[in-house]
Amino acid sequence: MPRISGSLDQHRTAMRERILVAVREIMTADGVDRLSMAEVANRSGLNRSVVYNYFEDVRALLIAHAEHETARFTEELDRALAGADGPTERITVYVRRQLADFAAHPQPAGPELATLLGPDGYEQMHAHVGPLGRILTGIIRDGVDSGEFAPCDPAETAHLVHACLGAERYPLGQGARELEPTVERVTTFVLRSLGTGG
Repeated sequence: MPRISGSLDQHRTAMRERILVAVREIMTADGVDRLSMAEVANRSGLNRSVVYNYFEDVRALLIAHAEHETARFTEELDRALAGADGPTERITVYVRRQLADFAAHPQPAGPELATLLGPDGYEQMHAHVGPLGRILTGIIRDGVDSGEFAPCDPAETAHLVHACLGAERYPLGQGARELEPTVERVTTFVLRSLGTGG
């Protein structure tokens, strides 16, 4: 058991982070098939009992991993968007960042996750992408209001853009597609669909 330093809350946060970093490493390097409580304990350098103190099973690990990765990506995205000028540039940054993250942090295919998590778990995991939907909806709304994008329902359009991006998640994560051509193709498609002419 690691020695406790600082407050108990700080210790628990550090242990949880350590476990979830191990989950990310396993998912990225070996895929979801290698994800187990024993492998997470081994990769994080903790006793298996410690991992069980924080997460009851692999399903809980996957849901927490999705929440952790979404929070990480949202922070990175916010920083990147802060330097972008106008809705067109912002949505271009959004698309690139999403696709680059898919390539850097492979995830299982949707049907595979649905099988592992069950309907409730799959829905719970996807609830964590809500903040990304709000960011994208805001970008599209700003573009419509400024006249850069054609009139549309921003929330519904954001859903369609996410569907387009999501189609690239698994191929990019598996190395079946190269990042830069995919970014160019998807960005052009998204901009044209918003009425910018690409």
